[in-house]
Amino acid sequence: MTKQVRVFVPTCDKYMWCMKPFSYMFNKMWSDKQQVVFGGFAPPDFSLPNNFRFFQIDTVDYPPEKWSNGMIKMLESFPDEYVILLLEDYWLNRPVDIRGVDACVEYMDGRPRVLRIDLTDDRQYAGGVFDVDTIGNYDIIETPPNTPYQMSTQAGIWRKSLLLELLEPNKTAWEVEINTAPPGNMRVLGTRQRPVTYTNALLKGKIDHKQITKIPNSMKEVIKSWIPKEMMDK
Repeated sequence: MTKQVRVFVPTCDKYMWCMKPFSYMFNKMWSDKQQVVFGGFAPPDFSLPNNFRFFQIDTVDYPPEKWSNGMIKMLESFPDEYVILLLEDYWLNRPVDIRGVDACVEYMDGRPRVLRIDLTDDRQYAGGVFDVDTIGNYDIIETPPNTPYQMSTQAGIWRKSLLLELLEPNKTAWEVEINTAPPGNMRVLGTRQRPVTYTNALLKGKIDHKQITKIPNSMKEVIKSWIPKEMMDK
């Protein structure tokens, strides 16, 4: 169990409802012992599992172009050396390879210039990928500094101090991904085994119905019951 690294989930008032399906799928597919910090503005008006802690970024919701402001405030408010970053619409749909996540954390220790390790297949198919090492049964891969989406917000483990060096105020999440280029001495890694998979539930503010098909059938109906009707409309 990755007790030593907490999962951080930034959200906003509009998408706070996502934390219901997020937490349900998270505890089914990861563990109800894994600690999660979700940051937002208005506190949720529904209960969440005991391993979920709400952090109030501010009393007034930030607009999208201040997404980075909220992230900076959230990260600076906790002493964690590493954080696992997920977004509120990343609903886990397969059991997490916890040993794989632990192996990635172990690999980052003693390598202070590793900015992040991707936990999905984002780096594997980013282009220019090459193998750099193995740890246990896991292949460690790397992408060159000029590869697009080095700052991808797909699920990953981040070294918080380096992430804070790169985050600039008044940026949308998209601008952080596209326009922020880590310097060449910061490494972005991944694995060929992708320890974490999930349904990326939202597309342009609406439910991505194709993605919803990836939720296990036994859980699909309860998940759908939590989705606001206006989010289901195409």
